[in-house]
Amino acid sequence: MSQLDRTRSERIDVDRALQHAGRHESRRTVSWLLATVIMAVVAAVVIRETTVAIVVGGFGVAMVAWSLRLKWGVWLALRDFRKASTPPRRAYVVLLHDVNTRAVRPLLAIWSTNPVAGERLPKPDIVYRCDDELEDLKTYQGDVAVHEAWVDTGPRSTSKPRWIAADAGIALPHRRALLGRWYVSRLMRRDRPSTTVPLTIDAPMPAAVPVVERAPLEGSLFGEVGWRCVALSVVALLVWWLT
Repeated sequence: MSQLDRTRSERIDVDRALQHAGRHESRRTVSWLLATVIMAVVAAVVIRETTVAIVVGGFGVAMVAWSLRLKWGVWLALRDFRKASTPPRRAYVVLLHDVNTRAVRPLLAIWSTNPVAGERLPKPDIVYRCDDELEDLKTYQGDVAVHEAWVDTGPRSTSKPRWIAADAGIALPHRRALLGRWYVSRLMRRDRPSTTVPLTIDAPMPAAVPVVERAPLEGSLFGEVGWRCVALSVVALLVWWLT
């Protein structure tokens, strides 16, 4: 494969990955909406408690709004990637699994300079919560891997990166992590990575004609609706029991 072909395929991969994440968020939104309608009707007809139906409906609407917010973030990332108004910068990242069972999103730590091999990792420059579906770079406490990566930049030095791209895959930051620098340092205090996974790909840039992602998503919409109905039924039973 020629250098031009290799670079073009890498550019398409980032675009496709962002499209895939957007499709996943769209399906998550639809599944929450369908589950909310189903369980609100069930609560009103079977339990016959207006309070239960209102709480279930409100909880479901909140989850739909949460999914829409995530969908908006993915769309902004794809728009920013295709617009490419500012070039990405090189940095060093760790996408870390959060041991907190109440946190589903991994933590992305970013350093401007390469951490010293074999030594304790310094506090990162900044930490973000990332999309839980894009986990190619994810690593675990006790076996942390540092990746050299391309980090998206914005018009200001404080702009949140919309995407991160390394040889192994991409990550999609959603928001800055509260107390993230301190928390990540605590989680990785025993880690001493011996090497950094080097960056060999060219800076990702948008293709002249973006390829439309059509690969099927894992699982089924009905399956997602089913387990979300189960979650809402637990909420309904708790409210019914407490009232």
